[in-house]
Amino acid sequence: MTTVRSFDRFTPRVKQLALLAAATTAEVTAYDPVTVAGWTLEPGIEARVGLQYGDGINFGFGALDDIGETRRSSASLSLEPRLGFEHPAGAGTFFGAVSAVGATTLLDGEMSGQFGRSGDSRIDVDEAHVGWRNDHFSLSIGPREFVVADGLVIGDGNFDIGAEQGQFWVAPFNAWKNAAVASVDHGSTHADAFWLRSDGGFGDARLYGFNVEQSVAGRGRFGAMYINIYDGDALAYDGVEAWNLRALDVPVPGLPALKLFAEVVWQLGTDDDGGGADNNGLGWYVETAYTLPAVPWTTIVTYRYSRFSGNDLGSDDNETYRPLFYGFYAREWDTFYQGEIAGEYHLFNSNQVTQFVKFRTFPQASIALTVYYFQHDLEERNYYGTPLASRDWADEINAGIEYFRGQEIYLYAGVAWSTPNAAAREVYGDDDFTVVQTWMSFNF
Repeated sequence: MTTVRSFDRFTPRVKQLALLAAATTAEVTAYDPVTVAGWTLEPGIEARVGLQYGDGINFGFGALDDIGETRRSSASLSLEPRLGFEHPAGAGTFFGAVSAVGATTLLDGEMSGQFGRSGDSRIDVDEAHVGWRNDHFSLSIGPREFVVADGLVIGDGNFDIGAEQGQFWVAPFNAWKNAAVASVDHGSTHADAFWLRSDGGFGDARLYGFNVEQSVAGRGRFGAMYINIYDGDALAYDGVEAWNLRALDVPVPGLPALKLFAEVVWQLGTDDDGGGADNNGLGWYVETAYTLPAVPWTTIVTYRYSRFSGNDLGSDDNETYRPLFYGFYAREWDTFYQGEIAGEYHLFNSNQVTQFVKFRTFPQASIALTVYYFQHDLEERNYYGTPLASRDWADEINAGIEYFRGQEIYLYAGVAWSTPNAAAREVYGDDDFTVVQTWMSFNF
């Protein structure tokens, strides 16, 4: 009876929010920059709305904060006013930005019961940085967004949990809690030196690193990066040293409609949170994206194989690949959150082997239709240290529709369905897990 009442509460609120969203969509206009006494000011406001209804939560085990609750309705809301500013300074430009986020979780709480409860809310600063730049050099200090390449290693310094950011799913906090970034551009070469501090969801990690990237017209982007996490309070991040090599957007000679993406990350150093064992983690993926010729709609078929090592429980080393700070939206929806169910609630690019096939077509430039199929397995026969008899986790299908209107509006609506295999049944249960959801962003 509890779940029925939950769904009854969900329905009228969805209608109200949908009407609000529709009204907002009709009136969205971006603020134009204004100039005052030599200062260029760029105000803006972003609103995000996320609505979800789930059934068979955690394969029938139920939400982790209310065991047995297998149906749940969730709403996440956020509002972020922002002010960017700049002023000529010497041979360059003084610049900066400040923003604050208000966010909350409503209805029954975060879908899986792990990362947020109904009533969680937060108002806090997101960006607050200043800097100086010219055509070849940039230096900034203070909380800011900072993404390297497609964000597999350095993408988002916030895990967005209800206790700290008021919600989980709409992820409005994008800035690192603190940062110092120096960047150099020379022709097609870009380099960064950086110091970053994450939020509490990532254990208040502090790290430094170096990145270099070469863009070759018509041939892709190639890069290398090193990071050292010298302090952290959670997730066994403390002591991790990681090396990243990548080749992105690489067209195949003689077949320009086929592009390749590949990255590899070695995690070395010592597990300072786990007794000083040597780290020996490895994560990598290979992805192909083929644009179909001679079809009326632009249509892309993508295949990816990814492998992120798990810990061998019989070894003295720690072979676990730490997920680090991958971002939410890099090339497109859920680039590195692999599956709306497994990628958000169960597997986080650690002890994971995933193959996926994606079909994405554009009836028009502003609309995309997508269908994903994921096959998820564990790399080692354990789930966060609990031994299992199988590696076979789950199969998952996602389908969705996206709408884009420049930088002003992004709308997504979709359904995700996952059926557990032997390993997931050992941990949770044998029910199918289904989520119907919509995610909306409006920039004023």
